[in-house]
Amino acid sequence: MPARIPTMTHDHNFVPATPEQVETIRKQLGTDEEDIKKTIASLRDWLRMQPHLPDAIDDAHIERMYIHCKCSTEKVKKGLDAYFSMRNRYPEILMNRDPLGPDIKHTTKHMKFAVMPRLTKELYRVHIIGGIDPDPTWVSWPKHGKTASIAIEMMYFDDYSLGDVIIYDMTNLNAGHILRTDINIIRALEIGYKTAYCRRLKAFHILNADKIIDFVMKIVKSALSEKLQNRVHVHLPGSTTLFDHVPKEYLPDELGGTAGPFDKFAYEFIGRAEKKRYWFMEQDRYTSDESKRPPDNHYTDDMYGVAGSFKKLSVD
Repeated sequence: MPARIPTMTHDHNFVPATPEQVETIRKQLGTDEEDIKKTIASLRDWLRMQPHLPDAIDDAHIERMYIHCKCSTEKVKKGLDAYFSMRNRYPEILMNRDPLGPDIKHTTKHMKFAVMPRLTKELYRVHIIGGIDPDPTWVSWPKHGKTASIAIEMMYFDDYSLGDVIIYDMTNLNAGHILRTDINIIRALEIGYKTAYCRRLKAFHILNADKIIDFVMKIVKSALSEKLQNRVHVHLPGSTTLFDHVPKEYLPDELGGTAGPFDKFAYEFIGRAEKKRYWFMEQDRYTSDESKRPPDNHYTDDMYGVAGSFKKLSVD
């Protein structure tokens, strides 16, 4: 029986996973239609029994969380708890997310986010950040973080994949940008990406990194787990080493690829987010009620560390 494709919204250029790709992804993770239906039903029952959590999430979203958690229901429970509780903890990036609002407009005027339309042969989704304004005075990490959280969340409408390949084109980036880095927002995005959104980072490519960035990355890498360190690749200006990892057909023209202009993909990403504007704004109503959290529920302690310590970041 062909795989049911979860409900998706997509533009003419965004290509959702085919039934065959969905089937392959499920097979690789040892699940099938029957298992997914049962799991969604049991996770819904669990969610309804949590006095502090709303039951405001659709089946397709739960299914994708299950896929990205390698079919671990325990990880999905932790993810669902984080999904609603992080909005209270990091409202500056997870609340008031209006794709037509000034925060998002500000960010997309000075940098571009794009999701490439086709899955790679390994069934990964390629994301690109670039087009950075060389004048660093615009940098606002809360606004940047808010836009990034919209980009991640959009994947729950459109995407079915085995993980993400993120490419950061650092052309125009200078010491002024680096000095404005907010480590707390980066930490929040890392927790959100891995725990609340249950995404799996397969590779992180830094392009056109000059020697300073290369040096900074050596320091940053020391905070990462060994597994994640091996997934971070730095490519100096003029090098073609990116193509050893990501074939040209999955990359925009500006990065030496053949998929089409970067601006078009960035414009489409914003267009898709704007179509979901009311959905994003409505999400502010759905947060955890910490006064009702059961005393034996320690998901948030695990997540942030009791004292919010900066632990080594790890990936599975």
